Amino acid sequence: MVKRIGSTAWRVQVSDDGAIIALGVRADTGREYEVLLGTVDSTPIVTDLLNEMVRTHQGKPPKAFAGDAGPNHARSVPVQPLSTRIEQSGDKPVLILDFGGTVLKVAIDPVQLQQALSALQT
Repeated sequence: MVKRIGSTAWRVQVSDDGAIIALGVRADTGREYEVLLGTVDSTPIVTDLLNEMVRTHQGKPPKAFAGDAGPNHARSVPVQPLSTRIEQSGDKPVLILDFGGTVLKVAIDPVQLQQALSALQT
């Protein structure tokens, strides 16, 4: 699977046994980089990346995307995990998304989630 975002291309390959995930990135400068992730060590990397994105964007206004860019692009489709469940972690519920080799844990605010779901129904 190859995705192009602007002039940057992303290539993702997963081995049939799911043990190795290769992420290839071609930068605007033309240089190509390949990152190999094992299914065992991919979860902390993905979690760390998302945590850093949240930390960096905290306090900034929400990002606005053009009608045909980012999540609004025609080929931007929701990811379907293998399974979804909710667990309790301390005093907050956590959404557990299992993608096979990677399990993503997302802390959720039940009130905010309910408001967002209610807004979809109106």
